[in-house]
Amino acid sequence: MPVSGRFRREHFEELYKRSEDPWSFATSEYERRKYERTLDALEGRRFPRALELGCSIGVFTAMLAPHCDELLAVDTSQRAVDLARERLADFPSVHVERRTLPEETPDGLFDLVVASEILYYFTEEVMLAALRHFEEDLAPGGSMLAVHWRGEPKTHPLRGDEVHELLGCHTCLTHVLSVTEPEYRLDLFRDTEGHARRRATGS
Repeated sequence: MPVSGRFRREHFEELYKRSEDPWSFATSEYERRKYERTLDALEGRRFPRALELGCSIGVFTAMLAPHCDELLAVDTSQRAVDLARERLADFPSVHVERRTLPEETPDGLFDLVVASEILYYFTEEVMLAALRHFEEDLAPGGSMLAVHWRGEPKTHPLRGDEVHELLGCHTCLTHVLSVTEPEYRLDLFRDTEGHARRRATGS
């Protein structure tokens, strides 16, 4: 159940207790297509340091890892983190940690922040607070990539389209790519002029 603008960690632990892959990330054709399009949006770039938010069991993490010198993947569920660590055991450049967002957002700087299927679990207030953290964690020239399902939520506080509209209206980053498919929406933002760091430092 939602608490303080987000879902309790116990909600996700219960899901992973019932199934090691509650959303069929490893087997869903929809997820495979979405993951491939997400990687395409990165245009073959390589990132010295990247952060993946809500990594779940690490299916997309394994696809993203070859594009990063160092990748930190986080999730609120300890069970998901344990499963992701098993999946990613052969990727020495990947570190998986259990963290509650946005309070425990890792310290930057990151050249890439990926938020996939996570921000609609927050209320608008908490999501915008999280956005500030993510912006401040970006290195100059860094990118933030958001991808979310567009369907009608049964429990999410926000719809995927609402998340992306809020990002577009409230971020100080430059909007460089938008992809809208019937099932999901993808938006890429970039700190082209160092706005996020200047706002963080008040300069």
